[in-house]
Amino acid sequence: MLNVRKLYGETTIGGQDLDFERRNSSIHLKYYKTKNELSCKNTKKYGIEIIKEEINGNNKTKEKSTAYELSDNEQLIDKLLKLFVKNKVTPITINDILTDLHKAPELIYNIK
Repeated sequence: MLNVRKLYGETTIGGQDLDFERRNSSIHLKYYKTKNELSCKNTKKYGIEIIKEEINGNNKTKEKSTAYELSDNEQLIDKLLKLFVKNKVTPITINDILTDLHKAPELIYNIK
């Protein structure tokens, strides 16, 4: 499996968007579209990767979550990424969201 990724979008969470203890923190999120370059004809080849970098004073933490081979429909992945960027989805929640969307896929097609 040879996966390549392309930056789709970025967003930042800070200030009032964070709980009181983390108000001095800054969270930067990057969203990537992944593609399996070696996929077979019947294999899903597009996926999503989210990277979270949090800076709190001198402390820096990094978190990443990847969901490879979600779909062979690139437009569907673009819609998901648009939704994720808009709602500032973090790596820890990606699997729960994907599970919910799998149960109600019509929600994805209603994204504008």
